[in-house]
Amino acid sequence: MKHAIVAAAVLGLCGTALAQGASAPTAAGSANEQATSVRCGGVGDADQKRMKAEAAQRGVLVTFATASGAYVADVDYEVRHEGKVVLHGRCGGPLMLLDLARAGPYEIVATSQGRTQRQTVAGGGKPASITMRFPG
Repeated sequence: MKHAIVAAAVLGLCGTALAQGASAPTAAGSANEQATSVRCGGVGDADQKRMKAEAAQRGVLVTFATASGAYVADVDYEVRHEGKVVLHGRCGGPLMLLDLARAGPYEIVATSQGRTQRQTVAGGGKPASITMRFPG
């Protein structure tokens, strides 16, 4: 019984994290921009492994962490391409998987507890992995 309660709590947290990170792309631009997508998660070992395996095939895996390496969740993000915000929302888990349809640089702007970090990544389905580190 105890294991069932713990499992239900973990599944609830995972669902909440995915729902929080599932912001729809902004409704402007070309069809290629609208194909850009995001998935947030990384709550639990199984979800982390699944997201990392998917990122190795395509997409950009963003890890949110502190300078000491501890994971950070509930990060507000914007993804910009050619100066336009193409994705935005809140990532409930420490991992964010981006499928960036168009080639070219994308700027990722992430804010946690009032502190903002920025990094630039390539798009066009090229696999990449970056870590955005926040003080603390």
